[in-house]
Amino acid sequence: MKLTQKPLESYTQTVKEVFRLSEKYFKDLLEFNKHGKPIASFEPIEFFKYVQDCEYVKDPPGIEFVNRPKISLLLAGSGHPFDCDDRTILSLAYFKLRNYTQKLLGRKELFDYRVLVVGKADRPHHIYIEFKNKTDSNWIPFDPTYPYNVFGVKPFTPGFIKIFYENDL
Repeated sequence: MKLTQKPLESYTQTVKEVFRLSEKYFKDLLEFNKHGKPIASFEPIEFFKYVQDCEYVKDPPGIEFVNRPKISLLLAGSGHPFDCDDRTILSLAYFKLRNYTQKLLGRKELFDYRVLVVGKADRPHHIYIEFKNKTDSNWIPFDPTYPYNVFGVKPFTPGFIKIFYENDL
């Protein structure tokens, strides 16, 4: 499988790539399992832990790797970059796949989701998603980037925040 790297010039371009890769390759997740259980069948908290347990590796200086889900999972633990944007792609792909499987079964989609670009000060430096059950109005933070992040808890109070929905782009 060919690895690609793309120069990304703005956080908006990164968000577009996150949505594009998660939409085009969400079925990648069907190829993976943990202890014989398909990760596509995990509950959200199980998937959060699964991704969180993968080693964090930041991109090299001046190079932005943005990987499809299969690349991230195949190369996890190998030293290949696996940072917040890659985990956001995986997370988004997971919720897209869960909705897709519901549709295949003739059921309604379960989840809404959105991408957040945030920063502690007035500049963006981090990306993650929030999701909600379609029957609920509360958005749930989903950021498995670091081992200390907690399911359902924002990683920090942002000084900068921009929220993106797929239809925005």
